[in-house]
Amino acid sequence: MTEPGQQHLLRQIRTAVETVLGREADPQTSFFELGLTSLALTRVRLLLQRSLGRPLADTALFDHSSVAALAAHLAGPPPAPDPAPTTAADGNGQRIAVIGMAARFPGAPDVDTYWRNLREGVCAVRSFAGASQPGHVPVAGVLDDIDRFDAAYFGMSAQEAGLTDPAHRLFLEVCQQALEHGGYAGRDDSRRIGVYAGTGMNLYGPRLPYYARHGLGTGSETDNIETRMQGLIGAQHDFLATRVAYRLSLTGAAVGVQSACSTSLVAVHLAAQSLLTGENDLALAGAAAVQLPQDAGYDHEPGFILSPSGVCRAFDAASDGTVGGNGVAAVLLKRLDRALADGDEIQAVLLGSAVNNDGDAKAGFTAPGVRGHTDAARRALARAGAAPETVSHVEAHGTGTALGDRVEFEALSRAYRRSDGATGRCALGSVKPALGHLDTCAGMAGLLKTVLMLRHRTLVPTVNHTRPDPRLPWQDSPFRLVTRAREWTAEGGGPRRAGVSALGFGGTNAHVILEEPPARAPARPASAPVAVPLSAHGPVALRQYARRLRDHLRDHPGLSAYDLQTSLAAGRPHLRYRAVVHGSNGPELADALDALLSAPGEAEPVRATGAPVLAFSGQGVPAVGAALGWYHEWDAARSVLDTCEEIHRQEGYGSLLDGLLRDPAGAAGPDETPQAALFALQMAQARLWRSLGVEPAGVLGHSLGELAALCDAGAFSIEDGLRFTAARGRAMATRQAAGRMLAVAADPDTVAEVCAATGADLAAANGPRSHVLSGTAPQVDDAQRLLEERGLACRELPVGRAFHSSRLAPVLPELREAAAAVRFTPLHTPCGDTARGAVLPVGTVLDAEHLVRQARQPVLFAATLAAVRALGCADFVEIGPGDVLTRLGRVALPGTWWAPSRSPGTRSPREALAALYGHGVPLDWARIAHGGRRVALPGRPFLGERFPVPALPPVPGAAVVDRAVTGSSSTVPRAAGPGAAPDGAGPVGRTAVRQLAVMGRLLDDTTDLLTAQLRALPGRRTPRAGD
Repeated sequence: MTEPGQQHLLRQIRTAVETVLGREADPQTSFFELGLTSLALTRVRLLLQRSLGRPLADTALFDHSSVAALAAHLAGPPPAPDPAPTTAADGNGQRIAVIGMAARFPGAPDVDTYWRNLREGVCAVRSFAGASQPGHVPVAGVLDDIDRFDAAYFGMSAQEAGLTDPAHRLFLEVCQQALEHGGYAGRDDSRRIGVYAGTGMNLYGPRLPYYARHGLGTGSETDNIETRMQGLIGAQHDFLATRVAYRLSLTGAAVGVQSACSTSLVAVHLAAQSLLTGENDLALAGAAAVQLPQDAGYDHEPGFILSPSGVCRAFDAASDGTVGGNGVAAVLLKRLDRALADGDEIQAVLLGSAVNNDGDAKAGFTAPGVRGHTDAARRALARAGAAPETVSHVEAHGTGTALGDRVEFEALSRAYRRSDGATGRCALGSVKPALGHLDTCAGMAGLLKTVLMLRHRTLVPTVNHTRPDPRLPWQDSPFRLVTRAREWTAEGGGPRRAGVSALGFGGTNAHVILEEPPARAPARPASAPVAVPLSAHGPVALRQYARRLRDHLRDHPGLSAYDLQTSLAAGRPHLRYRAVVHGSNGPELADALDALLSAPGEAEPVRATGAPVLAFSGQGVPAVGAALGWYHEWDAARSVLDTCEEIHRQEGYGSLLDGLLRDPAGAAGPDETPQAALFALQMAQARLWRSLGVEPAGVLGHSLGELAALCDAGAFSIEDGLRFTAARGRAMATRQAAGRMLAVAADPDTVAEVCAATGADLAAANGPRSHVLSGTAPQVDDAQRLLEERGLACRELPVGRAFHSSRLAPVLPELREAAAAVRFTPLHTPCGDTARGAVLPVGTVLDAEHLVRQARQPVLFAATLAAVRALGCADFVEIGPGDVLTRLGRVALPGTWWAPSRSPGTRSPREALAALYGHGVPLDWARIAHGGRRVALPGRPFLGERFPVPALPPVPGAAVVDRAVTGSSSTVPRAAGPGAAPDGAGPVGRTAVRQLAVMGRLLDDTTDLLTAQLRALPGRRTPRAGD
């Protein structure tokens, strides 16, 4: 369907929606977010069936859930069948590449800071000042600014953002950053990206759901059902992955994963399996664990896993338990063979993974199991095809608890022990002492640490170390504890490999085997400046983003301009505030970003409302050297120019390219070639814009430019067009007597009087006070004198013929003969007819007389512009060697937008490309950014507003201390007194009973029954975490 047809369809759909809705509807907003119910959508469908005269499937408005989406669906071809799932192949086809990652960890708002802290041995666990009760430990690994969120970036209302758990909000941001880091944040409906993720914080016992802080779920709320459902969706674990899929438009599998402390590593395993089976093309895996409030610390109870000293020490003689921490992280995964083929930057390779459960082969439900953990590690090694001795580092779960460390050390020793009994050969570490135990996100912290160590070929220390735990059999183990940063070398010169473990409260074990990334070939240097786009949601964010990129390029000057272009053009979404910088290498692009940052004013949002019109200029602007950059830098333009050059030579006219590619400082080409040269240049420009995704809503031309406009619209072939234009130019040069042309700033009546008095002809009407006269030298001299006597401005044009005048009469028979040889075909794009001041519709087939009439009649350019504007077109791209139409059009049609393809003094379309992009004209960046690879670059900044976490409402019968959370300064609910626990109940039982008392009005009958059962077990010791 043509662009005007699609716009008409869009208006019909919008009218139907607004009729049912009773107000204006944003075409981009989903029907449900507009407020339409399923019943209302049925009414819309019935209205549309009547207005469109065609049936619509019952699911059409659900599958294409906005006005714009439905219009695109109905206007487009039938959908292609889904590709058949692929089967994983051997070798690289069975391996997974980590191509993107992002995280928010204690003391580290991003992955770069995380690596710096790891390398320097920083412990990011904080101690909080202030009085505390006996046994209270005021420490935790906290995240800064957890109440900040860029709701507008993700299209969320303030109400929805406020009702969404901070853990969910942060995870949404982190997933966006991971996609950007991997170079796949740009929208591509053909690409299936899955999400496997979990959330939760179980370390401190039961916690109230986030919606309780908004007074929801207590049975006494007065909010409507929509608010209650929004609160439920914003807090429940089930919606973590699906929210990411919805807000980031990801169409792969979106699966919630919950296995307590092994959640995030299990998510990685499931995501990898989905890639190997072909279910997804890429997959995000991760977790979010945020305890609210963060700075309340915890009450130490003997026998529980939390440390009385507030210091976590893994596998250490002084270890006395773990410390809680908060974290949010995600990785982007892709099959290795496809990552290599697509030129992705690979951070690490996942060779194999395994997940199992201890079953009942352990002391209790909460206890870790040696056999299960050993089996998971051995299975992961087997799937990786890696012998234990090829692994030179293992990142352990490493909680720092007496029982947990002991069991894990034994299990890993069994899995990694060499047959020759060699000891101390493999490094062992744990990140928990540096961050705290991140619960559901714990495995992700260890995974990212290991990926970074592989990437940088450096082993980092396990912090808080005093001396190895003497209770562990180090002398019989393959392990040695890493206590200082050092270079990572692999035994035997093989690739560096590592294992990563995560153990879940409840027995689900996960283990993955990683390998360092393969060597990457050197980047291809750019031979000419390339266009690098950047965009953001607002002008402030755009400046911050430009500053980040500039600083990154200063730190990494060797980055390829092609790689930067591809990463930012194909790997990031194109948002409303935009800029383009040009450069052939990192330093040049950094300088260009500096210039952008120094420029006055702020960026404007994109304003394009539809496809632009291509406006082809006439003669009058020199075309010498006009094709230089187009020919040498763009294949599509070069192909057209070469075709025209060959035809022009075959017809005996000589070379076109000699002039078009000549240095502008040189002399002009022969007199008979300029018309054909302009045609060739304009066709090259038009074909290039179309190849880059600019599909015009229409075309029009001024004088000679109308021939190229007709050709571009489909009236005839380039070959016929060039032959006719060359014949036209020769006829006018040889058969038409000399003449002159005069540009006049006067109204139509004055122009008519001057023409009547002097015998000159009206050659063009470009605007209300912009006309061109044409005639003999005496006629033009007389006209100029009369105009100057009236005080009216006029200017002679640099041409030697009186075009569009009676002086063309001797030329017309030869034009008619040349036009008769043209084979005309139906127009596929609306085209202006300046002889009539109208628009030729799609399907029009012209004849030879049209070309003759077009050469003789005056150019009614202003009337043709008005006719095009009446079709709803407001954006124009000038095609030609200069900006003459741009200046005319801005005056003739105030409020329209114009951009010349080639500004005076430029040699390539880079400036035009930047203008089109900044205005919002759709571009196919996949064709613009060719030859580059994806590289990891800084992500866009989030300009978050604050959504303070409200305090818990009072619950009758429970003494709870709480306050609102702002940033990282907050408290958690804590019982005012020790409370009464059932006789014989262990510490976990006492904590659970106190919390359940607070939650009594929030939980369903099932939980109430569980509470009663806990109270009814006086002689039964409640299993302790870590047993």
